[in-house]
Amino acid sequence: MKSGVVWLLLPLLLVFAPVQALALSEEEKITLLVGSVRNAPEGTRFIRNGKAHDAADAASHLERKYAKAQSRVATAEQFIQHVASASSTTGREYLVRHPDGNTVTAAAFFMEKLRELEVK
Repeated sequence: MKSGVVWLLLPLLLVFAPVQALALSEEEKITLLVGSVRNAPEGTRFIRNGKAHDAADAASHLERKYAKAQSRVATAEQFIQHVASASSTTGREYLVRHPDGNTVTAAAFFMEKLRELEVK
Protein backbone atom coordinates (compact mmCIF):
# COMPACT_ATOMS: atom_id res chain seq x y z
CA MET A 1 0.00 0.00 0.00
CA LYS A 2 2.83 2.40 0.84
CA SER A 3 4.44 1.88 -2.54
CA GLY A 4 1.12 2.84 -4.18
CA VAL A 5 1.20 6.19 -2.36
CA VAL A 6 4.73 6.81 -3.62
CA TRP A 7 3.60 6.24 -7.20
CA LEU A 8 0.73 8.66 -6.69
CA LEU A 9 3.05 11.33 -5.27
CA LEU A 10 5.86 10.85 -7.79
CA PRO A 11 4.27 13.05 -10.50
CA LEU A 12 3.84 15.85 -7.96
CA LEU A 13 7.46 15.55 -6.87
CA LEU A 14 8.62 15.73 -10.48
CA VAL A 15 6.60 18.90 -11.02
CA PHE A 16 7.60 20.71 -7.82
CA ALA A 17 11.21 19.54 -7.38
CA PRO A 18 12.57 21.71 -10.23
CA VAL A 19 10.81 24.76 -8.77
CA GLN A 20 12.40 24.12 -5.39
CA ALA A 21 15.81 23.62 -6.99
CA LEU A 22 15.55 26.97 -8.80
CA ALA A 23 14.57 29.00 -5.74
CA LEU A 24 17.12 31.73 -5.11
CA SER A 25 18.72 32.21 -1.72
CA GLU A 26 18.42 35.64 -0.12
CA GLU A 27 22.14 36.19 -0.73
CA GLU A 28 21.68 35.38 -4.43
CA LYS A 29 18.76 37.82 -4.62
CA ILE A 30 20.88 40.57 -3.08
CA THR A 31 23.73 39.85 -5.49
CA LEU A 32 21.29 40.02 -8.41
CA LEU A 33 19.78 43.27 -7.12
CA VAL A 34 23.23 44.87 -7.03
CA GLY A 35 23.83 43.39 -10.49
CA SER A 36 20.66 45.10 -11.73
CA VAL A 37 22.31 48.39 -10.82
CA ARG A 38 25.63 47.50 -12.44
CA ASN A 39 23.79 46.41 -15.62
CA ALA A 40 21.31 49.29 -15.74
CA PRO A 41 20.77 50.85 -19.16
CA GLU A 42 23.29 53.46 -20.27
CA GLY A 43 22.29 56.87 -18.96
CA THR A 44 20.65 55.59 -15.77
CA ARG A 45 21.72 57.69 -12.79
CA PHE A 46 21.60 56.75 -9.14
CA ILE A 47 21.19 59.79 -6.94
CA ARG A 48 22.66 59.80 -3.44
CA ASN A 49 22.39 62.92 -1.29
CA GLY A 50 21.60 65.04 -4.34
CA LYS A 51 24.56 63.86 -6.43
CA ALA A 52 24.10 61.66 -9.51
CA HIS A 53 26.31 58.59 -9.92
CA ASP A 54 26.72 56.17 -12.80
CA ALA A 55 25.80 52.50 -12.50
CA ALA A 56 29.29 51.20 -11.72
CA ASP A 57 29.82 53.74 -8.93
CA ALA A 58 26.37 53.08 -7.48
CA ALA A 59 26.88 49.30 -7.49
CA SER A 60 30.28 49.64 -5.81
CA HIS A 61 28.74 51.88 -3.16
CA LEU A 62 25.99 49.35 -2.45
CA GLU A 63 28.51 46.52 -2.21
CA ARG A 64 30.61 48.45 0.34
CA LYS A 65 27.55 49.48 2.32
CA TYR A 66 26.18 45.92 2.31
CA ALA A 67 29.53 44.49 3.45
CA LYS A 68 29.30 46.70 6.54
CA ALA A 69 25.64 45.87 7.20
CA GLN A 70 25.66 42.19 6.22
CA SER A 71 25.41 40.89 9.80
CA ARG A 72 22.15 42.83 10.25
CA VAL A 73 20.63 42.03 6.83
CA ALA A 74 19.18 38.55 6.36
CA THR A 75 16.79 39.04 3.43
CA ALA A 76 16.62 40.87 0.13
CA GLU A 77 13.80 43.02 1.49
CA GLN A 78 15.95 43.99 4.48
CA PHE A 79 18.75 44.83 2.04
CA ILE A 80 16.40 47.16 0.19
CA GLN A 81 15.08 48.73 3.38
CA HIS A 82 18.34 49.14 5.29
CA VAL A 83 21.03 49.41 2.61
CA ALA A 84 19.70 50.33 -0.82
CA SER A 85 16.96 52.86 -0.12
CA ALA A 86 18.53 55.75 1.77
CA SER A 87 21.69 57.26 3.12
CA SER A 88 22.56 55.92 6.55
CA THR A 89 24.34 59.22 7.24
CA THR A 90 21.77 61.79 6.15
CA GLY A 91 18.61 59.67 5.96
CA ARG A 92 17.85 61.06 2.48
CA GLU A 93 16.18 58.66 0.08
CA TYR A 94 18.19 57.38 -2.86
CA LEU A 95 16.65 58.00 -6.26
CA VAL A 96 17.00 56.33 -9.65
CA ARG A 97 16.72 58.50 -12.75
CA HIS A 98 16.08 56.45 -15.88
CA PRO A 99 17.47 57.54 -19.26
CA ASP A 100 14.03 58.88 -20.24
CA GLY A 101 14.14 61.24 -17.22
CA ASN A 102 11.60 59.31 -15.16
CA THR A 103 12.78 59.31 -11.54
CA VAL A 104 11.70 56.81 -8.87
CA THR A 105 12.82 56.07 -5.36
CA ALA A 106 15.52 53.44 -5.06
CA ALA A 107 13.14 51.51 -2.81
CA ALA A 108 10.56 51.31 -5.62
CA PHE A 109 13.26 50.44 -8.17
CA PHE A 110 14.64 47.58 -6.07
CA MET A 111 11.24 46.24 -4.99
CA GLU A 112 10.26 45.99 -8.66
CA LYS A 113 13.51 44.17 -9.45
CA LEU A 114 12.98 41.83 -6.48
CA ARG A 115 9.44 40.97 -7.64
CA GLU A 116 10.82 40.22 -11.11
CA LEU A 117 13.42 37.86 -9.57
CA GLU A 118 10.83 36.09 -7.47
CA VAL A 119 8.51 35.54 -10.44
CA LYS A 120 11.24 33.96 -12.60
